[in-house]
Amino acid sequence: MLKRKSSNADRALRFENKKNITGIFAFKASENKQGFSLVEVLFSLTILSVGIIAVVLMMSSNIKNSITAKNQVIASELAQEGVELVVNFKKNDPLRFVSTNMVTRKPDGSNYLVDVNTTYAEFAENSSQRLNINNNSGVYSHSIVDPFTPTKFYRRIEIKNNIAPVKTIIVTSFVTWNGIGFALMGTCNIANKCVSIEATLPD
Repeated sequence: MLKRKSSNADRALRFENKKNITGIFAFKASENKQGFSLVEVLFSLTILSVGIIAVVLMMSSNIKNSITAKNQVIASELAQEGVELVVNFKKNDPLRFVSTNMVTRKPDGSNYLVDVNTTYAEFAENSSQRLNINNNSGVYSHSIVDPFTPTKFYRRIEIKNNIAPVKTIIVTSFVTWNGIGFALMGTCNIANKCVSIEATLPD
């Protein structure tokens, strides 16, 4: 009888210990099921926001650089076109376009507007040097007769006579995409959104 009582007591004790151990594990499991703290959530959101802002700024910078590069390419082509127009004009009318006879007899170094359809008499200065783009052909010019859309590009062509030691004509084509023209601009350079191309034409 004594042994049986001892055995029952042991079983009761083991059962009680088992309950305590189960309770401890259950308590730890409930602790592990708790969510993130408010500080952890705010920290994660801060890191995510910084990453998103960095990506947006980088994309914005890339778009801006792409637009700048596009404008620079267009301006360079328009400046080259201006020089080529004068070169072609001189080839087509070499007797009048010479270093001793300035175009329309304006002061040396005057600025001119030159387009595809320009004639000798139309080599003249103009208050508006803005280039417009033809809505049908896509050609840039100063013309406002055809259906056109104003652009941000302005072009002026400087023509200088050089008699000594060799008779030549120096042609410089300036193009800016600053949207306001050459009036308030200093030196023509990329920083001022301006490009220029120079050519020397012998008589």
